[in-house]
Amino acid sequence: MEKQNQSRHTALFSVIALILLAIAAYLFYQNTQLRKDIIQREGEFTELRDIHAELDSQFLEAQEELEAMRDDNEELNRMIDAQLREIEQHKNRIAGLIRQNKNYDEAREEISELRATVEQYVEEINQLKHENQMLAEENVELKGQAEQLSTSVAMARQENVALQSEREVLSHERDHLTEANIQLSKKVDEAATIMVHDIDVRGYATKESGREVRRRRARNVEKLNICFDLEVNQFADEDEEEFYIRLINPAGETIAVESAGSGTLTLTKNDTPIPYSTKVTIDYKHDESEACIEWAPEIPFAEGLYAIEIYNKGFVAGHTTFKLR
Repeated sequence: MEKQNQSRHTALFSVIALILLAIAAYLFYQNTQLRKDIIQREGEFTELRDIHAELDSQFLEAQEELEAMRDDNEELNRMIDAQLREIEQHKNRIAGLIRQNKNYDEAREEISELRATVEQYVEEINQLKHENQMLAEENVELKGQAEQLSTSVAMARQENVALQSEREVLSHERDHLTEANIQLSKKVDEAATIMVHDIDVRGYATKESGREVRRRRARNVEKLNICFDLEVNQFADEDEEEFYIRLINPAGETIAVESAGSGTLTLTKNDTPIPYSTKVTIDYKHDESEACIEWAPEIPFAEGLYAIEIYNKGFVAGHTTFKLR
């Protein structure tokens, strides 16, 4: 009985030992797996810490590099502000990629791309600075040219003022000379005026037979025959001369009929325009000769005293009166 109990205890101890051994083996395995997991997590943590440190380092380096390129140019500073915002957005996108996917290789590619972007920004800023420097140099050159031009303009303005003064003096003298020449020319024309005398005016009508007969009654007069003698004037050129005839009716009005050759002449002495009735052109020679003209205005003549004035070169060359009954 005692041996049987001893055998039973031995078997029980053996089972317990086996169970303990199995538990120990399981615990050893679990401990080994846990240790591997801890080592793996430590490695992941180290890699995560390193990539975050690399990302922060690149971002801070980029910030410092871009900030260092600021100057007094507002356009350049606005460009840097925009680039800094883009870099920060890029950095936050990389950080989100690390948290969500834990794809460190892709994150490192993004960090390299961030660095390349910063280098591109730096190149753009340097290019803008170079352009600004060139513009500044051009502005200095243009400013010098502008100052030189301003000096030239000021000198030209002074010269213009002096020239204007001289021009005004010359203009005044020219106007004076012109006026003097005009007056002299008028005197010359007046001296060369060909005077007329023995002005004779006769009224005529045409009978049915075609023969012209003299008429003295106004209602019967159809045309006027005006004749006058030219005086010799050695100051006048031997050339064609125009004589303007002005017929004034009893009411004191100039008889002017455009269809009959009437028009306007200008008095030389005072440049006053006056109407004339008709005109005649004569080939003048330095001798006394008679000139005649017929004038048929095709209007009724009134009874009364008429005046007739003859003009040459804008001056009165002769005048007389005649009467129609």
